[in-house]
Amino acid sequence: MITEIQLSTLVFFVAVIWGVSLVLQGTPLSFDLLKPFTNVTGVLVLILAFFDKWAWHWKIFYPWLVSTPYIEGTWKGKVKSSWINPETAQGIDDIEAYLVIRQKFSTIHARLITKESNSELLTGEIIKNADETWQFVGAYRNTPKISIRDRSPIHHGAIMLQIKGQPPIGLEGQYWTDRNTQGEITFSGYNSKKFYDFGTASSARYPKRQDK
Repeated sequence: MITEIQLSTLVFFVAVIWGVSLVLQGTPLSFDLLKPFTNVTGVLVLILAFFDKWAWHWKIFYPWLVSTPYIEGTWKGKVKSSWINPETAQGIDDIEAYLVIRQKFSTIHARLITKESNSELLTGEIIKNADETWQFVGAYRNTPKISIRDRSPIHHGAIMLQIKGQPPIGLEGQYWTDRNTQGEITFSGYNSKKFYDFGTASSARYPKRQDK
């Protein structure tokens, strides 16, 4: 989101251009015209903050002003991993996973919760593809529970998830890690609440969303 300094600078230049235009038209200027400057800037900051946090995803603004998909909430899905368990020398079953997303117009935060670990998004964004579809991409840090770190240490990776439908009905894509593993991720169930742990997330209901 635009900062207060940036907004003040923008308002200042608008005021200068406006003042020059009035002078060129022969309109006399006075310093009284500058008195509302601080108030105008403050009100605009509040409006932008409100828009950034809440109003940007209102239907009234879609798609003429904002076309970015709104995916905030908790998504239920599964992870198919190429990881080999060193204790068994075997692959593993699909992993039940919950992707918790907190989204503003200017930022997005996400946490992937499984029974054994949490993955925190370090940086990420929603980008528009050339074919007008959208995807969520980012880098993350995975922190397994202490009790299993002898076989599954803390590691980092990247994700690329295609956002399906508008409004979104699911996410699916791939991930890669710095321990030379990779896999597929699919999310289809959705709950508007944002959960903090596997227990509460797994006990919630996740009806599938319908494309409109």
